[in-house]
Amino acid sequence: MKFSNTIKELRSFLLLWGSQTISELGTAMTDYALIIWVHKQIGSASSLTFMTLCSFMPTILFRFIGGAFVDRHNKKKIMLITDLIAACGTLTILILYCTSLLRVWNIYLITVLLSFANAFQVPASFVASGLMVPKEHYTRISGFQSFSGSAIMILSPALGSVILAYLGIG
Repeated sequence: MKFSNTIKELRSFLLLWGSQTISELGTAMTDYALIIWVHKQIGSASSLTFMTLCSFMPTILFRFIGGAFVDRHNKKKIMLITDLIAACGTLTILILYCTSLLRVWNIYLITVLLSFANAFQVPASFVASGLMVPKEHYTRISGFQSFSGSAIMILSPALGSVILAYLGIG
């Protein structure tokens, strides 16, 4: 199979994958900045532990329910709704920060809501990816998804640190 045919067949997936990768990188960098902000406010290791729990526990607890829900409903709508929830959460944090009303408990609550939304968004994204490409490309798209997940884990703290160093937390 020619390379150009492969690109044509994966065009929709590559668009989804690229946009989701950028979105997830932005979310991970925001999470990193929020962890730093919470630590500056409280100054204890327990604040980091609680922030980590807020970030991962709802996703872990609801991922199976999210996967079953996604199988029965419109994946595109689920991805749009969960991305909207993420954008609203980030915008809420920005507004609270800019008006000096941001408190640590706001961060914890919004992080829990975003983690809950993630429990539905990730399965929807994976299922949608599988539906939009021919079966012979499943190995390729799996590789793309694994690559982006690993790259995000490595790049988000690195890029977040660079941004914090040059621009500060504000």
